Amino acid sequence: MASAAYGSLPFAEQIDFFRQKVNIPTKAWTDIYTAEHDHAFMVAGARGEVLTDMRAAVERSIKEGSTLEEFRKEFDDIVARTGWAYNGGRNWRTRVIYETNLRQSYHAGREAQMSDPALRRARPYGLYRHGGSAEPRPDHLDWDGIVLPLDDNWWDTHTPQNGWGCTCKKFMLSERDVKRMGLKVRDKAPPIEWEGKTIRNRGPNPLPVQVPKGIDPGFEYRPGASHIEAMTPRPIEGPPPVYVRASMPKPPLPPSKPIETQLMPAAATEAELAQRFLDEVGGVKGREAFLFMDATGERLPISAEMFKDHRGNWKIKKEGRHAYLHILAETLKDPDEIWLAWQDVKSGKAVLRRRYIRVLQGDQDGIAVFEIGRDGWREITIFHVTDEIVQRYGYKTAREYIDAQRIGLRIYAREE
Repeated sequence: MASAAYGSLPFAEQIDFFRQKVNIPTKAWTDIYTAEHDHAFMVAGARGEVLTDMRAAVERSIKEGSTLEEFRKEFDDIVARTGWAYNGGRNWRTRVIYETNLRQSYHAGREAQMSDPALRRARPYGLYRHGGSAEPRPDHLDWDGIVLPLDDNWWDTHTPQNGWGCTCKKFMLSERDVKRMGLKVRDKAPPIEWEGKTIRNRGPNPLPVQVPKGIDPGFEYRPGASHIEAMTPRPIEGPPPVYVRASMPKPPLPPSKPIETQLMPAAATEAELAQRFLDEVGGVKGREAFLFMDATGERLPISAEMFKDHRGNWKIKKEGRHAYLHILAETLKDPDEIWLAWQDVKSGKAVLRRRYIRVLQGDQDGIAVFEIGRDGWREITIFHVTDEIVQRYGYKTAREYIDAQRIGLRIYAREE
């Protein structure tokens, strides 16, 4: 099944939805549940290189309209290369990974389109259509032809996909569409009959859940809704949503804290400079390697190898940025923000990078950006943003230049 056969060709909102997801290693499919899938990409039992490569294969399927058989070839290559010992049969696992991700990203992309105010005014109704599977679910057949206002709460639990392998869809309709198709807008949604189910029942901690009758556990949510809701103004009550899509208006930077502009000694050797950086980040002098926990709780391996190339040669003094290692250490330890963003690299694979941002206080606007990914780390920029820099890159102000460094998903912001 190619993605073109399911939802026409992939479209911008579908690709945008999938690309902003964060890789989450899991043991079982129940570790990520319902709307958590709006923010997380997971393959049960996959982590590290397997998860990253599997994500890249799925993204290519979405972007290029690859078939299931083409995805299976990539799956086989990943398994052969990494030695991943997965559970379940190969055909079943590949179909679940491929179809579920393509369908849910399609539905989330459609929901993003349906959230457009002008479009909702023109087409205010939703139509449930059964997918026409050979072995239909009776409840899904019963829902075929239901027309309700798009803001009816029934859609929060019954927007497709509504189960493993479900091919049902939801369409927008105008008043004219309803009449032309001989349909009728219901005054009231069908009553929801809730059923008790148990997930994680093969492990030591089974979890009881309540789902609407006819919907598989884990599918009782509206795909992409948590992103759409993040754009909706609401009374201020508690902290704002953590995740922010790059395509949405960016939130303002949190107030920055002063940072001491302490330059590293010019006469220091590469080894001494690296150790000074490790001492500052680790908080204990003399540690050669350790796991550093950042502001989100993520653990990052830190060692002097960060400052060497793959041949073991020092790169710490490249472009003279070594003088600012103290500021980079502070940016990593105490950032104003942390963002996640996918970036294509020369190998053709997508790499998830964590971008730590610290705005420098002083006479001029300045910024320090520390970025780390599976393929290594780099400081993107660390300097005062002068008028010459602003003009060179086509921005109007220093703050506009700084804002351009804030890309991907914001997963952390300093509390005011």
